[in-house]
Amino acid sequence: MPPLLVRRVSWLVVLCGAVSVGSLAGTVRADDSETRRRVSAEVEAPIPAESQEEAGSPALQAVGALGIGQIQSTLGLIGVTADAFAKEVYDAKKVEGLMASTIVSLDNSKKQLRKLQDTKLNDDDADFIDRMIGAYNALEREAKALAVFARSRKSTDAAAFAKARKAAIEKIDQLTPSDDVTAVADPPVEPPVEP
Repeated sequence: MPPLLVRRVSWLVVLCGAVSVGSLAGTVRADDSETRRRVSAEVEAPIPAESQEEAGSPALQAVGALGIGQIQSTLGLIGVTADAFAKEVYDAKKVEGLMASTIVSLDNSKKQLRKLQDTKLNDDDADFIDRMIGAYNALEREAKALAVFARSRKSTDAAAFAKARKAAIEKIDQLTPSDDVTAVADPPVEPPVEP
């Protein structure tokens, strides 16, 4: 199985697993909260509070986590759509429609992130938002390139799509930590066995 396909499938599996675990955790938490008895503050040990700088903004952390999820899902969607087109499961009209709605979604996300940039952000948060917008822009170029290729079926447009895909992956790799799942998702290369 090609490493890129393994990488895509691994991300989809990880994403589905994370959603499932998150759903289960929410269910358990909801069940716990109904049966948990109240304990006075005098009995519970105080939990040390992190400073605002150490903890970061929960809202910004949520934006980052959801943004990365959307970015990775969009990369997968574009790749799966390209594969479906190559195998003639989707025709050009279907590909163009999917990519048009993907581009609208990416544009909406970028607009919201730009509004967030207008608020007071520290330098690290502002840099991260810039990198997220860069990843959204790269995905948008990739989606447009796929739509053009689907319409024309020219080898030059196929090459332009491949180049846009590579650029999008590079942008996403810059956005996510180097020890993420994609770095370990590819199967290890085993040395050849000598007879």
